[in-house]
Amino acid sequence: MSDEQTLRARRRPLLRILAQCPRRRLGIALAASLLGATGAVGMVAAVNQALQSGQHLQLLALAFTTCAIVAIGARIASGMLFAQLGEGALLDLRRLIARRIAAAEFRSVERLGAAKVQSVMTDDARRVSDFLMAFPNIVMNAAIVVGCLGYLAWFSLQAFLLSIVVTLMGSAIFLLGNARAIGNLKRAGQAQDELFGHFDGLFAGAKELKLNRARAEAFLALSLEQSVSETRVHRLRGLRIYVLSSSSALFLVYALIGVLTFWTGTAAAGSTIIFLYLMMPLEALLNNLPNAQQARLSMGRIDFVLEASTSSEPRASAAPAKGFSELVLKGVRHRYYRDSEEGTFELGPIDLVLRPGEIVMLIGGNGSGKTTLAKIITGLYPPEAGSISIDGREVGDGDRDRQRSLFSAVFSDFYLFPTLAGVAASSEQLDARANALIEKLQLSRKVTVREGVLSTRELSQGQRKRLALVVAYLEDRPFYLFDEWAADQDPAFREIFYNSLLPELRSRGKAVLAISHDDRYFDVADRCVKLENGAVVEVRRQRSLAAIPE
Repeated sequence: MSDEQTLRARRRPLLRILAQCPRRRLGIALAASLLGATGAVGMVAAVNQALQSGQHLQLLALAFTTCAIVAIGARIASGMLFAQLGEGALLDLRRLIARRIAAAEFRSVERLGAAKVQSVMTDDARRVSDFLMAFPNIVMNAAIVVGCLGYLAWFSLQAFLLSIVVTLMGSAIFLLGNARAIGNLKRAGQAQDELFGHFDGLFAGAKELKLNRARAEAFLALSLEQSVSETRVHRLRGLRIYVLSSSSALFLVYALIGVLTFWTGTAAAGSTIIFLYLMMPLEALLNNLPNAQQARLSMGRIDFVLEASTSSEPRASAAPAKGFSELVLKGVRHRYYRDSEEGTFELGPIDLVLRPGEIVMLIGGNGSGKTTLAKIITGLYPPEAGSISIDGREVGDGDRDRQRSLFSAVFSDFYLFPTLAGVAASSEQLDARANALIEKLQLSRKVTVREGVLSTRELSQGQRKRLALVVAYLEDRPFYLFDEWAADQDPAFREIFYNSLLPELRSRGKAVLAISHDDRYFDVADRCVKLENGAVVEVRRQRSLAAIPE
């Protein structure tokens, strides 16, 4: 999206909601709404004419019945069509956000955070969908109001001019309250983002909350309850302002009806009937204004997430890399803000060469930059300075996806997906290979793979890491990264990992980068690269390099 398009979207988000709907279906739905409004105005015209003249009652009764059938039929048709459009918009928005997040730069995903995206995908997307479902009523009621005013102008110019004055006064009252209402609704959205973050904490920190009642009560009272209260208070303030604004506008209409009825006498009876008929669609229209404003704000929040997750990387067109002979980091630097230390941490400059058939262990204290360096090597973070080259070719933004395709990784904060989708193999071959590896890692009593689907993920952290290792093995990529994989394993499996699995990968010509604190196994590595405060302070060669396989 260009800057100009983004600006237009921000200024007219409700029009953009409609513009994203299928045009043909939207056109039919709008036509049905307008037809329903025409039928409704025809009904009031027939009634008013019958009361005023008392003649041609049978013809007017037929006209009234026809208009009623048209109004009801059109209302049903438009309601069904807009319900389909609303649910379709909800699905499309959620699909678009999910795809945009999946394609976004990893750093952008980290900055956005799950809480904001979950809030947008659930609450905000639903508000946009609800607005579309309510749109036929908005269109129909607005058309009835306009049609009745047009009929009023033909019936009584004086009453019409009075109604215009009342409309302008009511609009002024609404606009005065609208700015304050929007401010409160925006603050409610921000508080809701925090609330979704606390919901995550409620599940992720369930063990800690159960073990410490005081912590649980403080979390519920101070964090969760505060966010709930702020969301409620700000939303209620905004909605109350809308209620007061719409009620004030209705009061002006009531006053106009009183003036026409009691001050001008029976001559204005026809105008009074028109205004009385106007009351219901006008009130419905005013009641829908807060929903329309909330949908507008929600679309703005959705736009923000979509823009924040836009990737600057060109879409990959080259095939995934099948191998490499050398990956070189030269003068690589990366800087990021650390919340825990309220300061900026700088990694680098890093000079490092990685080759197939080699085990490199990345060692150093906590916070030394090991995981950040691993993310740069794997292409999750782009270097802010320096360069990365593969087989003599420097990696640019357009090559980042190809760089990532070299790696299978198990990070310390890994996620275990329920299926083995993305692994190139037939279903039978995949199941056989996966179950053989599961047997090797002594998990066959806990989990099996059938048609590429894991039978369970309800395992201990150590067992889940072993299962993640199975997935990495099945991907069979040229470069393996393990971030503190052995940290949750018992001594027996640490032994298997360091003295069996890693040497096996090396013998198959794979490059292995293992982040580790297990100094008793450092001799398994060909090299140990030590980091301190973001800089390489030592490179120890543990053994002579084996010949790189052809």
